[in-house]
Amino acid sequence: MRTRLTRSVAVASAVLVALAAVWPIRLGAQQKPDRSKPPALGPVNRLTLPQIQKRTLANGLAVWLVESHEVPLVQVNLLVQAGSSDDPAGQFGVASMTAAMLDEGAGTRSSLEIADAVEFLGANLSTNASFDASAVRLNVPVRQLAQALPLMADVALRPTFPASELDRLRQERLTAIIQARDDPAAVIGPAFARVVFGTSHRYGTGAVGTSATIKAFTPAQLKAFHAAMYRPGNATLIVAGDVTMATIMPLLEKAFGAWAAEAPVSRTAVPAATQLTARRITLVDMPKAEQSQVRIGWVGVARNTPDYFALEVLNTILGGSFTSRLNQNLREEHG
Repeated sequence: MRTRLTRSVAVASAVLVALAAVWPIRLGAQQKPDRSKPPALGPVNRLTLPQIQKRTLANGLAVWLVESHEVPLVQVNLLVQAGSSDDPAGQFGVASMTAAMLDEGAGTRSSLEIADAVEFLGANLSTNASFDASAVRLNVPVRQLAQALPLMADVALRPTFPASELDRLRQERLTAIIQARDDPAAVIGPAFARVVFGTSHRYGTGAVGTSATIKAFTPAQLKAFHAAMYRPGNATLIVAGDVTMATIMPLLEKAFGAWAAEAPVSRTAVPAATQLTARRITLVDMPKAEQSQVRIGWVGVARNTPDYFALEVLNTILGGSFTSRLNQNLREEHG
C-alpha cells in the first residue's frame, strides 16, 4: 500500500513540475489586450417584446396583461397616477406617507393581520410612491390568486389610516432624517436637489417631505389625499404571469369592480424649474466624514421629451452605472 501511495505522489509531483514549466511560456505567449480602440460590435440581438393585452373593467379601471407561463406565479401592480409631485402646498410628503400607510390597516384587518394573511398565502404585498405615481404590488402563486386579490383590493381601496400606525411611521421617518445627517451619501441628494430646484419647487424637497410636514400629518389629511387621487380612472392594473385574460378578468372585476368611478382626477402640472445660468459651488461641511460626495449638474429635460431614453442610455454610459466611463476612469485608472 505504501509503495502504491509513493508512486502516486511521485506521478503527481512530476505533473505539477511539468505544468509549472509550461505555465510561464503560456503566460508569455498571451497577447495583451489592445485598448487603443474599442472592440468591434457584434450583431444586434433582436428584441422581441411580449404582447400587451388591454381591457377595461366596468368602472373604467384599465387592465394590461402580459402572459408568461414559465412559472406558476403572477404579479399584479396597481399603478395610481398620483405621486409626490401632487403633494399640496404645505403638505410635502403626503403622497409618500399615504402609500406607506395603505397596508397598515385596511378593510377589517389590522396591519399585523394583513401581514399574517399575506404570509399565509405565500405572497408578497408592498406599497410605495415616487414623484410620479403610487403603487400597490402583489406577487403570489397562481393557485392563491383568487384569495390574494381581495386582500390587495382592501389595501388599495379601503385603507383605514389608524392613528397609532401613523405615529409609528412618523417616528421612524423622523429618526431616519436625523440619522441621515451623519451620512454624506444621504445628505448630498437632498442638498443637490435644493440647490438646483430651490426651496419652493416641489423637486427641491425630498419625496418624504420635511421634519415639519411629517410631524403635522393627520389621518384626515391622508384620507383626503387618498379619496381625491386613488380613483379607477386615474389608475391601471398591470398583470404579468401564468394567467390568461379569460381567467383573470372575472377575478379582477370581483375584487376591484366596486371601486366607485367618480369624477376625473385633476392633477396640477409641475411648474417648470428655473434653469441655473451661472457656475455655482455649494459646500456642505461635514468635518468628521471619511469620504466626500460630489454632484455636478443642473435642471434636466422633461420626462416626456422625445430624446429621454437616448439621454438615459448616454447617461448610463458616461456615469450612470458602476461600469460607466467616469467610474472606470476614477477607480481603475486613478484609484
